[in-house]
Amino acid sequence: MTRGRRHRWGALLRHNAAAIRQLEAWLPVGPGAWDFSRKAAAGYVLHNIYNALENCFEQISRSFENHVVDDGKWHAELLGKMFLNMEGLRPPLFPSELRPLLNDLRGFRHVFRHGYGIDLDEAKLERLLLDWKRGRQAVLDAIEAFAVRLSKVG
Repeated sequence: MTRGRRHRWGALLRHNAAAIRQLEAWLPVGPGAWDFSRKAAAGYVLHNIYNALENCFEQISRSFENHVVDDGKWHAELLGKMFLNMEGLRPPLFPSELRPLLNDLRGFRHVFRHGYGIDLDEAKLERLLLDWKRGRQAVLDAIEAFAVRLSKVG
């Protein structure tokens, strides 16, 4: 991969991380009734946070290994690859401690995207929001560290 291409990928990763920070401003904060609007807003933001993350995963995968085995489970496979050290290709994007949070976000995104007309479970939504708030900085730091490593290669 050329130096210019590595810098472009680093810029793209940082752009997606900035988009995540912007999305978080729309998350409901503080106590309040979990009416439809509040649940829909939280769901929309969490859905889009994972979309931004998965965009990073896709770009990394296409740039370094370009390989997904099971088309039916490619979202899970793609996420799993972000924890792998691809010797000679790339380091892992994330430490293993972030796997449960990111897998929960992936699962939620699937339900939100495909669960037409469902009423989101307030307790599950609150837990996922809390988990995201606890783990978000580690996720964003890992993306930034990967972008920095990418720009230093070669």
